[in-house]
Amino acid sequence: MTPAFQTPVLKRYARRGPVRPKSNPSIDTGLPGALVTQHDVLQCGDFGCAPDTVIAIPVCNESERITACIDALAQTLAALPRTGVVLMVNNATDKSAQTAFRAMTTLGITGIVVDATFAPTIATAGWARRLALEIAAGWAHPDAVLMTTDADSRVAPDWAQANLYLLSEGAHLVCGRITADAAEAAMLPTSIVPSDELESIYTALSIELDARLDPRPHDPWPHHGLASGASLAIRARDYRAIGGMPPLPCSEDRAFAAVVERHDLCVRHSDAPLVTVSCRLDGRAAGGMADAITARIADPDSFADQSLLPAAITARRATLRNALRSAWNAKGNVRQLLCEADLYTTGGKGSSSEATFGAFWANVETHTRTLTAPRMRPSDLARELPALRQLVAQARAVS
Repeated sequence: MTPAFQTPVLKRYARRGPVRPKSNPSIDTGLPGALVTQHDVLQCGDFGCAPDTVIAIPVCNESERITACIDALAQTLAALPRTGVVLMVNNATDKSAQTAFRAMTTLGITGIVVDATFAPTIATAGWARRLALEIAAGWAHPDAVLMTTDADSRVAPDWAQANLYLLSEGAHLVCGRITADAAEAAMLPTSIVPSDELESIYTALSIELDARLDPRPHDPWPHHGLASGASLAIRARDYRAIGGMPPLPCSEDRAFAAVVERHDLCVRHSDAPLVTVSCRLDGRAAGGMADAITARIADPDSFADQSLLPAAITARRATLRNALRSAWNAKGNVRQLLCEADLYTTGGKGSSSEATFGAFWANVETHTRTLTAPRMRPSDLARELPALRQLVAQARAVS
């Protein structure tokens, strides 16, 4: 039985209706110009019913790593009924699609491999992840769970089960923990170690300070506080409700978590779903981890993660967010609170007209200059670290 590919994405992308194995119809993207020019679709396994769990993965030139990725998927899905995998292979010049399809067939995985050619403007991991998730959402059962990881990553054997448990406990989006491949990490130049260790310490303390000053019951401390495309899980109905994965060239994972929060849905950062990620230097996603590592090798004082801020601003953001959320939930005057904090800006920014607190807060932080700062470097982190440590110690004393 051919899967019913009458999904939002393939209504836009396929002219001939349901696609079959090894077909190669032209694609109508519904976007300006021919942004997707060719595609092959391979499918394997049992399509007798819609899956309850689907893992969606963007792929580009991963023929050397995709088999290990799929081996790990087979292990994590082994105990679950009605599962599926969607691979969106874009602009690959190797045999990624064929290698993946062969591995999936050998391991008895029910899945879809789309081998497509994107125009340069959308030939990114963010677009490929979005399209993989769109296909997964259309194929899956309406109450299914969608998960995503990366083609050069290996999920832990209990990864899928951990995600499902956390969703059943009330989370709307689960952000799992990522850990670097130890063998690859050991091959990196030692010159980057001091900067990387400093950034790791600063990141952990920043996340702790935020969590202690603005505690959220649905995301209890301690947690890792990060959103990575290597480990995300969400119910299909929630994915559709928020408009799907933002089609950004990079950092689509963080943007996605931010969209979830703007809808006042619960984001849970958990160590339980674990994924091992690559430390290679020849990355496929512009602006991704490989680019960051390469930049740090070239310049140990290259930019730190964009989320990191000076200690005082980190504390101020968390404290203000907590106060505003309390006022919002109590139906208090959030605009007055902004004025008292000297943060209300002209032009109606930060008004209380938004439907959710998450949208309100996103407006406040976007339009309030005192809540932002220029991007930091490791030298900046070193200068700010004593103040950050002091603020964390104070927060620990009262929480």
